[in-house]
Amino acid sequence: MDLNLKNKNALIMASSKGIGKAIAYNLASEGVNLYLCSRSLDLLTSIQADLQDKYSIEIEIFPADLSNFTNRENLINAVKAKYSKIDILVHNMGGPKPSTVLNTSIDEWTNSFNSLCLPVIHLNNAFIPGMIAQNFGRILAITSLSVIEPIDNMALSNSLRSLITAMLKTLANEIAEYNITVNCLAPGWIKTDRTDELLESRIKLSPQTKEQYLASHLSTIPANRMGSVNELSSLATFLCSNQAGYITGSTICVDGGKRKSTY
Repeated sequence: MDLNLKNKNALIMASSKGIGKAIAYNLASEGVNLYLCSRSLDLLTSIQADLQDKYSIEIEIFPADLSNFTNRENLINAVKAKYSKIDILVHNMGGPKPSTVLNTSIDEWTNSFNSLCLPVIHLNNAFIPGMIAQNFGRILAITSLSVIEPIDNMALSNSLRSLITAMLKTLANEIAEYNITVNCLAPGWIKTDRTDELLESRIKLSPQTKEQYLASHLSTIPANRMGSVNELSSLATFLCSNQAGYITGSTICVDGGKRKSTY
């Protein structure tokens, strides 16, 4: 299927590894020009060289911690200086640390809001006016299955990703008339460094061996395995296409059937 994405311009956050990196590679294979942002200059530089070797596209990189207002402003200015328009905006913010509601401090709530929520709001405000002017845009946020079914000991992620989801649903309704879609992908257990870290933290608290814990964990997933970043990024790429123009305001679970609810 030709997704008609060639020569579109995409800005992808947290794109030096994991899900963000996989989305970058998938979009690059469709001829999309990329602006990649993450905290790691070394990883971004390596990806830039690899993608430029494989595909005839433009690739720019910007290392930054987007919890910082000035860094976000600098990114916005750099992107606008490079591209006259941004067609695709992918929000992919790293998750906060595990915690319960009662053992999370006010500072942790504040810092997590600054790193998880404010970048989404700030970048939307910067690039949506251009999407409205061109009558096209695709906004995609990588959230978590926790917005459907809260996960134990993940108070910050459960709460703040749900906030983002509700805000983006509201936004989707406000700008749908301009041929701009706004969707969320809610991953379950996708094989990444982040999920490995979460599993390791849980295994340490479990009386089971690592092998026993993993077997027990996978048994809760009907597909009986973790998902791959490529499975998720393929869906993300489709949602950025013209063919997905009537899909907006949706939260789509990519979880191997793990969720218990019917939606």
